[in-house]
Amino acid sequence: MIRAAIISLAVGLVALPATALDVALPATAELVHEETEGATYYSLPVSPWLATRAEMHTAEGALARHVWQVADHDGNSAQLMAPLRAQLEDQGYEILFACDATLCGGFDFRFAMDVTPEPAMHVDLGDFSYLVARLEIEEGMEHIGLLTSRGGARGYIHMVRISPARMAPVGVALSTRSPDGTEIGTLRARLAADGAATLADLSFATGSSTLTEGQYPSLTDLAAFLADNPETRVVLVGHTDAEGALDGNISLSRDRAETVRRYLIDRLGTDPAQLQAEGVGYLAPRASNANIQGRQQNRRVEVVITATR
Repeated sequence: MIRAAIISLAVGLVALPATALDVALPATAELVHEETEGATYYSLPVSPWLATRAEMHTAEGALARHVWQVADHDGNSAQLMAPLRAQLEDQGYEILFACDATLCGGFDFRFAMDVTPEPAMHVDLGDFSYLVARLEIEEGMEHIGLLTSRGGARGYIHMVRISPARMAPVGVALSTRSPDGTEIGTLRARLAADGAATLADLSFATGSSTLTEGQYPSLTDLAAFLADNPETRVVLVGHTDAEGALDGNISLSRDRAETVRRYLIDRLGTDPAQLQAEGVGYLAPRASNANIQGRQQNRRVEVVITATR
């Protein structure tokens, strides 16, 4: 069974009950961008790129845009899209148009869309899936524009919802249970099952060992796991891509692992005796270093359990 998070997109109405769109996302999905806007116009492509343009459908209403990144995603965009499309159809949405990168029209079609920019949303021009759906409700017509893609070890989900203008902008709530009520898998579960896990949400400045400012749920989870298991010892292992000399990459990967170690100790109160930091540079790749996606996947910090007593 695929473990999933439940995202409830609840729309508040004026003097009317709220309606909700319930979408199950992969367990490692993290909301990285959210914006809402009152009554507005929004154009959605509803045909492939045709020589010089794509046919556009303009929806009017209250707009909500959300972007999720899916850590440790080793599939393609179609695998992200398929269960989302099925859930929309199950909830009564009519699919107006759907295509993949080849059928959509690649580069030209991609730039006909209004998409949240990097780093929140990444679109691989050779691997994206897109659809437009609509649902007739009492207050008018609601539209969904959904785009999925991937890059390195991450999947990306971009959702735009245009609701009738009487409705307030969409709010987001994240449930901690999957559709059948079982708990979502966490870094704690991966450590228990495999003895190792990738800290997939870390972000370092280019060529630097400095963590960029932000929230890192994987480190919060790891700190909680170690606090609950005081006899457990782990090693944080830094990895790089194959650009540059080996000595420099080993040094950088070790420095990044040490930065993570200091973050756990200084900010999250982890016992220093439980943590060790090492770096192996580019000696343990997860993917080919011959392309951008592979190099992104290889730049990472992993946590490995070395002792439990």
